[in-house]
Amino acid sequence: MNIREEPTTSDKRNHPVVVTAVVGFLGWLVLVAIALALGALVTHFVVGHTLGHGDFDVARWFADRRTDTWNSLSRIGSYFAETVTVFIVVAITLVVLAVKRAWPQAGLLVVAMAAEGGVYLVATYVVSRNRPAVPRLEDLINSDSYPSGHTAASMALYGSLCVIVWSMTHTRLWRALFLGLAIVAPLIVATSRVYRGMHNVTDVVCGMLLGAGCIVVGYVAVRAGLAAAHARREAAEAPDRELSSLPLAQGVAR
Repeated sequence: MNIREEPTTSDKRNHPVVVTAVVGFLGWLVLVAIALALGALVTHFVVGHTLGHGDFDVARWFADRRTDTWNSLSRIGSYFAETVTVFIVVAITLVVLAVKRAWPQAGLLVVAMAAEGGVYLVATYVVSRNRPAVPRLEDLINSDSYPSGHTAASMALYGSLCVIVWSMTHTRLWRALFLGLAIVAPLIVATSRVYRGMHNVTDVVCGMLLGAGCIVVGYVAVRAGLAAAHARREAAEAPDRELSSLPLAQGVAR
């Protein structure tokens, strides 16, 4: 016999999706704080100091060695993390995961990419750093050098895909391919952005760190949601277990 009750307010608050969203939001707040702290370090202790001169030297080194071929290749490298590319890859991945009913993996990807987008918007709005003082190959806002959004997005996207593949298959080939993609793609994007004069080295390094943080937030949020789902299942099964353990005599009217 199953006894079903209307879900209480507490049950709704403890719904796995709600738990995942809340933990993801809290993780996003932590990442925003880290991004702003890194931005303060960059603007106060890098710009105008020795490390800032090193940033300029690297940007100048790339600018002095530009060729038409490398210009085209760097454009392709940037496309790995263009907004359109990210949306297409995320959409296709979510469709595949939905077909496979791999909801935790889908949640990880959604939380990680949402966190990355939110952190980037806040960081670029609050922290102002000029792009390298070299000829730039793209026409973007000059004061939005920190952090590198392309690099952060590539790290969050391809790193999340790697985690998803590793959680869904033990095939060494697929794991190796996506691990390589998670390592190589952000490096290609970061190098392309510096080559094109759009970001300093410290900007892309911070972008990588923030992108990696978004993966961690997505993973922790999904794990919290899975724990909530497990707790709900145990709570739902408890009444049935208690009823089945009662002696039959207790069910007979005296």
